[in-house]
Amino acid sequence: MTTRRIAVVLTALVLTLAVTGVTSRPASATSFVDRQVQAGSLLIQKYVDAYGLEHHFSYPTRAMVKKGGGLTAPIWPANPWTGKIMGPGSTRGTYTYTPSTNGTSYRLIVHLSKGNYPLGGGIPKWFQSERNTAAKQNLLLLQRYIETYAAAHGDSFPAATDVTPAVFGAGYIWPTNPWTGADMVAGDALGDFRYTQTGAGSGYSLKVKLTTGWSTPFGPVSVMSRLTTTPGG
Repeated sequence: MTTRRIAVVLTALVLTLAVTGVTSRPASATSFVDRQVQAGSLLIQKYVDAYGLEHHFSYPTRAMVKKGGGLTAPIWPANPWTGKIMGPGSTRGTYTYTPSTNGTSYRLIVHLSKGNYPLGGGIPKWFQSERNTAAKQNLLLLQRYIETYAAAHGDSFPAATDVTPAVFGAGYIWPTNPWTGADMVAGDALGDFRYTQTGAGSGYSLKVKLTTGWSTPFGPVSVMSRLTTTPGG
């Protein structure tokens, strides 16, 4: 084989390998710029998760997840496609942040040049179960107070505005919301209770907000079973 022919064969082999190398690259390979977008979104996710931990796994609202929105975020990432600050949107280098209805989880969808990069987070299952159990136990204590009140007021249950630590006064160790560490109050947030007087004071409905929704309502116990001792007894 002549030197010239060897050179031609080697040239053809190199071209073949080059073409093979190009065609064997995965079609879904992420570009360098898209990887920068992903890195920036992971930083945003870190800020969101940090907020959740500081607020008993209650994640930020949609309006908060942006530069200057209220998150503790020393460095906010830039959109490498535009050179501007990365923010909410639907074009490449932007993101869509969606918290769940009760705020206990979220989805962070990052928009790449082709396709999306999904992220998310939420309360661990074991933590949800622990807090839900504590909330239901607190509701039992609150029910005892309501029943004790009725026993002292001619079997008439308190009005909704009276079911507060201020009205019940000394001697009552008021239940604590396991999500906030503060006194349990009437409301719609996790660990809050909902109390409704019925039958012109002859009955009531009492429930607590769990991660799965409202608990099964408690109602009056029988007169024979009603506690008549003081709360500290």
